[in-house]
Amino acid sequence: MSENSIDIALVQETYLKPNRPKACSIAGYVQLRTDRTYSSKGLGLSPVSKRLLRRDLRALFALGDAVILFGDFNCKTWGCPSNNYNGIKLDELEDRLDFGIIAPLRRHVFPMSSHRPSTIDIALTKGVALNFNSIETIHGLTSDHRPVILKMGPPDGGRPIPIRKITNWKRVSTALEKIDTPNLNSIPNDIASTDEIDLAIGALTNHVRTVVEESEREVPASSDRRKFPPDILELIRAKNAALRRASAYPTPEYRSRARALQREVKARVREFRNESWSDLMEEIKPSHKAFWAVTKALKTEGYTPIPPLKKPDNSEAIDDAEIAECLADSIETQCSHASPPHDIAHISRIEEEVLQKTSLEPKDDLAPVSLSEVQTLVKSLNTRKAPGLDGISNKAIKCFSIPLLLTGRDFNACIKNCYFPPAWKEAEVIGIHKPGKPRDLPASYRPISLLSGLGKLFEKILKTRLSDHLLGKGLIIDEQFGFRPAHSCPQQVLRLVEYVSEGFETERSTVAVFFDVAKAFDRQTDISHLGMSALTRQDVLSEQEFLKAPPSLLCCTRVHKRCTATVVVWRPTRVIRGRYRALYGNRNRSTRFTPPLQRAIDELGQWFRKWRIEVNPDKSAAIQFKYGVTLDKNLHFRDHIERVRNTALFYKARLGAVLGRKSKLSRRNKRTIYKMCIRTVMTYASPVFAHAAPKALHRLQVIQNKFCRAATDAHWCVRNSILHRDLELPTISKYMKDASKRFFDIAGSHPNALLRAAVDYQPPHPTHLIRRPRNVLTDPPDALTAAVESLNDVNDTHD
Repeated sequence: MSENSIDIALVQETYLKPNRPKACSIAGYVQLRTDRTYSSKGLGLSPVSKRLLRRDLRALFALGDAVILFGDFNCKTWGCPSNNYNGIKLDELEDRLDFGIIAPLRRHVFPMSSHRPSTIDIALTKGVALNFNSIETIHGLTSDHRPVILKMGPPDGGRPIPIRKITNWKRVSTALEKIDTPNLNSIPNDIASTDEIDLAIGALTNHVRTVVEESEREVPASSDRRKFPPDILELIRAKNAALRRASAYPTPEYRSRARALQREVKARVREFRNESWSDLMEEIKPSHKAFWAVTKALKTEGYTPIPPLKKPDNSEAIDDAEIAECLADSIETQCSHASPPHDIAHISRIEEEVLQKTSLEPKDDLAPVSLSEVQTLVKSLNTRKAPGLDGISNKAIKCFSIPLLLTGRDFNACIKNCYFPPAWKEAEVIGIHKPGKPRDLPASYRPISLLSGLGKLFEKILKTRLSDHLLGKGLIIDEQFGFRPAHSCPQQVLRLVEYVSEGFETERSTVAVFFDVAKAFDRQTDISHLGMSALTRQDVLSEQEFLKAPPSLLCCTRVHKRCTATVVVWRPTRVIRGRYRALYGNRNRSTRFTPPLQRAIDELGQWFRKWRIEVNPDKSAAIQFKYGVTLDKNLHFRDHIERVRNTALFYKARLGAVLGRKSKLSRRNKRTIYKMCIRTVMTYASPVFAHAAPKALHRLQVIQNKFCRAATDAHWCVRNSILHRDLELPTISKYMKDASKRFFDIAGSHPNALLRAAVDYQPPHPTHLIRRPRNVLTDPPDALTAAVESLNDVNDTHD
């Protein structure tokens, strides 16, 4: 209590008895006790079994004009894994009785017999003019029921004013033009050694950081008030004056006036924000910079704090330091091998080859970095990207002028010395929860690395040269579609679909085996370093590219783990890229697949073991595509359509208040949100499955029909074709057909010969038993599409 400067402490469930008046006396505090004179077990009474009653809350709130109820309500709703009766009831009574609920973001009750922590200590407030600064859980005590602190103060003071830093970027740009500074003067004119490279990078980093810090100033954190119209600002001023008056003279009249103004401001602000949202949606288009940001905001659940994490010994990491250590240990475990090398001789041979390669003199066969090249890359930087550990943001890099010459000189020195500076390999790692994974397991958090902006700039320079070398010499096979320009996942899927469909036409059965590499982005495998040597031996990479490999291609020497601004944990980690592998082929139905396919799998398995690559059996599969056997193996895409349909229904339910009949948004706004958040889910990679049976695709059209009816608040008797016409929305069939036409036009002239060959065929007749993706281009429109087109033609005629 003294450490946290507690003014009022509420201690519950202590079972104090009247015959021990000083059992819990604390110096400096006055006790107000309500002793229990009975045994809860004997009477069969317990707070857990006590139901929340509306009349009890009414009686408590009637005790005064301003009431705060704080303590263990046993109402599980806010931040709890599941709700209970009391939580649901309290949520319903919040609006009826006009009170507010304040709950901590982090759970604080950790039952010994359960691994499902919850939040049951909350505050109910009514008529309170005080500001509630924060409510937080304190983990200083070891009880399974952690204490909760609620901080509150006067309406116009008693709390620190929130501040933020703003940067004068014009001043930063002017200051960076000066090169005669102590930091930059320490950089040698001719950078020759790796030590001089590290010195130059450190001096440049310190100089930029110093300039940015000197150009920063602290100002009060701005609120939305600047954006409010004059009438709302006047209301806010009147509300603040009434709160100050009620705080100084707490009469019922002044309190009532303050509460009335609070309600009026809240309602007017809500109305204004709805109008602003409507204005934004009126002007937003797919090319608008806010398009994808709005889409993401509508689909995501918002911020959820990391709960206590389960350690390997089944204990729980609760505070920030423990959580950071737990996540760091998990990442280190995922990036390490649990089993010894399979082939010691292979590892030794590769290590010797690596030593032999690294002992060679580097060749000056790479184009030097020019100022114009760096300037072009700097212009393309996204200023919204977070900086790495060096604190240099892309906004600061964009202010470079003459020091840019020094940066280019550093890059050339790194290339000449085949050196990637360690400072650019240090990453700040933030754990992002994987959807569908349990939140209390550290392995359920995906590590996101924030690398140095200058280091990523150098990566782009190396990538350009690496791509020119690999693609220029034709060293990348056409079957590789990932991480290549002008190649996409739907194109690769289309190749497989066309291959299987062609087998159906020629009565050849297709078998495919899909391998999922376990922890491909995390696993510390020998291929991360030694495997690159095998590539150099095949002349895919020169020694220079191998030695200059940046962290995104090879390794990251240290990882900085952050849960809060003050917790730092270091772990050595390496990462690699690449995940999926597949084998597929077809044969006559009279020919057995097993022997050749098994030989290929065995050979691939030996290669995986040699290079210590582990396969995830749960995500790997073998599929034999047969026509007319089972629905999920004959390319009817019914499983896929059902999956995207369920996902679309989930998003539609999440957006029900925005898209529903009672929503105040305009029809155009509703249509934009639908196209952004729901239709994109249903039609992703649609050229691959748009030729599916109309009955299967109709299930997607039903979702769009229901949206149209709800968005327009139309009566049940209004035809779907009229709704589509009024909303200017094409049917799902029409949209997929148009997307397929664009897709096949691009594929037909694609630089990859395999993709061109996959789409170079005449589709079967519409009545043919076998259907292929190009059939969608020649299929007649369905009844709904024809009706919508007929209505549009009538409108065009009248116009």
